[in-house]
Amino acid sequence: MSTTDHDDTTTSRPSFRDTVTAGLAQKALEPVLRAVRDEIASARREISERATSAKAGLLLTGVAVGFALTTLVVLAGFVVALLALVLPVWAAAGITFAVFAIVTAVLLVLGLRGIRRGVPPVPSDTIRSAKDRLTDHS
Repeated sequence: MSTTDHDDTTTSRPSFRDTVTAGLAQKALEPVLRAVRDEIASARREISERATSAKAGLLLTGVAVGFALTTLVVLAGFVVALLALVLPVWAAAGITFAVFAIVTAVLLVLGLRGIRRGVPPVPSDTIRSAKDRLTDHS
C-alpha cells in the first residue's frame, strides 16, 4: 500500500475553467430563478386578494351579528307593538321573529360565502399557472 502526501484543500484562486463553469451555470439558472421570483410575487398577490375577501366576509358576518342583536332588541318590540294592534300578541311576536330571522340568515350566508372564498388563502391561480409553465417547457 502506498500513500501520497498532498493536500486536497485548495488555497489558490479558482481556475479559469471553474470561473467559466460558474458563469455558465449562473446564466443557465437565471431564467429559472426569475420564473421562481415571478411565481412567488404572483402567489403573494393572490394570497393578499384572498385575505382581503376573507376580511370582507368576516366584516359582513360581524355586521350580521350586530344587526341581529340590534334588531331583536330595538325593533322587535316596536314591530310587535304595531302588529298587536291588529293581531293577538303571540302572532305579532311570531311574525316579527320570522322576519328578523330571515334577514339575519341572509346576512350570515353572505358573510360565510366571503369567508369561504378567502380561506384557506391558497394561491390556486398561481399554482395552476406554474404547473402550466412546467408542462409547456417539458
